[in-house]
Amino acid sequence: MRRTGLLLVLAALFAGLAPPSAAGLRVAATTSDLAALARAVGGEAVSVAGLTGGGGDPHHAAARPSMIRTLYGADLLLAVGAELEIGWLPAALRAARNGRILPGAPGHLDLSHSVRLIEKPAGPIDRSMGDVHAEGNPHYLLDPENGRRAARAIAARMAQLDGTNAALYGRNLAGFEAALDARLAQWRARLAPLRGKTAISYHRTFSYLADAFGFRIVGQVEPLPGIAPTAAHLRTLIERIRRERIGLLVMAPYFERRSAALLHDRTGIRVAVLPHSVGATPAAGDYLALFDAIADALTAAR
Repeated sequence: MRRTGLLLVLAALFAGLAPPSAAGLRVAATTSDLAALARAVGGEAVSVAGLTGGGGDPHHAAARPSMIRTLYGADLLLAVGAELEIGWLPAALRAARNGRILPGAPGHLDLSHSVRLIEKPAGPIDRSMGDVHAEGNPHYLLDPENGRRAARAIAARMAQLDGTNAALYGRNLAGFEAALDARLAQWRARLAPLRGKTAISYHRTFSYLADAFGFRIVGQVEPLPGIAPTAAHLRTLIERIRRERIGLLVMAPYFERRSAALLHDRTGIRVAVLPHSVGATPAAGDYLALFDAIADALTAAR
């Protein structure tokens, strides 16, 4: 109730502000990955603000005054979709009262519609299943080819909203794709030893990464999505790792490390703490550097 009251106050304040200026295309991105793609495609013709940082869990954020102010002034909102932001973005949009970026408006771009989502649950869904995404796994930007698809969609929407700079967006997109192609060859070569191997992950964060580079994630440290591991579940995992000779555990930096350390101590499984987003580690400074850092972490895993 207190948060709802604060949002209503902020909405009243922003409603009284003068309309934002028309200088350049103002882009708000729900995640640091989308912000990085927007900067790569938009270049000097756009200003980009990320609503969340790269170091935390993108499922959970708070509708802060700065976030609402950014949304109020935005011409284009980039969202991951697939319910990743469902816990905070609708409230922030209501408070911002910017019709240009509401769902269905030209200034609202849900990038999940540009890719093929995996791990869609079958049948009815309820809270007993954990934090399940009905539309599919939302961590699709950890496949570089989905980053390409998202960049193309962003360039097309920027050109639609700002036809004056359409040619610039096209050139920037072409440059991004050329750089992506060159780096893809390097990443595939570096991660070739993982092809055909099995791994477990803490959360279902890296399923798209595994698909992209040819290894298989066969289990999770979480017994259910978003549910902390129990002692019984960890014992089962220890037995399975030994039985199936699973050699790698991958996890994002914001998860607790005790469970991974226990699994490593009991089985010898290698643990790779991977940056999950642009900005999650200092080395992951842009979208291409994110995969450089992932390849470094996988190569160095002990």
